[in-house]
Amino acid sequence: MRILIYTILFLTFNQSFSQKTLDYKKILTELESSSASLNTTLILPNSDFYIGITKDVIIENPELNSCIDIATNEKKNEQIIRILKKHNLLDKLYVEIENEYSDLSSDQIFKPTETELYLELFFKTKNFGIMSCFVPVFEKKKAKELICDLDKIFDYKYCFKKLKRKI
Repeated sequence: MRILIYTILFLTFNQSFSQKTLDYKKILTELESSSASLNTTLILPNSDFYIGITKDVIIENPELNSCIDIATNEKKNEQIIRILKKHNLLDKLYVEIENEYSDLSSDQIFKPTETELYLELFFKTKNFGIMSCFVPVFEKKKAKELICDLDKIFDYKYCFKKLKRKI
């Protein structure tokens, strides 16, 4: 009986330490190879306006709000990732934990109200399942440059101009 109890305790203890932890480099690698499943949302803090860039999602009513479900594909998602790298926005990735956006590589957090714009990157990973990471843009100039670069990929000039004006 004692052996059975020790075995159960050992297995429980062993399993609790073998759970996968979120590692910045692993998540970044997964993100960089996620062009097949990446969905991106550009969010303005303190506003109800946002742009949703989705892949493989049925767009129900594009006339209602054409900026919510902008269709993308694998090639365009690769360009989005390249643009984020170009602007050094993937240097830090944040995850939402208990209503706080925490950096994966440090104990730094950000509050959406402190940003000009922030992005939610929603993608499928091999090791962690579905992942949602956040990328803040703190500078107005950088946010506008990012929007201009993204506007070149998609044929939704109205949406990106409206976003740029609201910043």
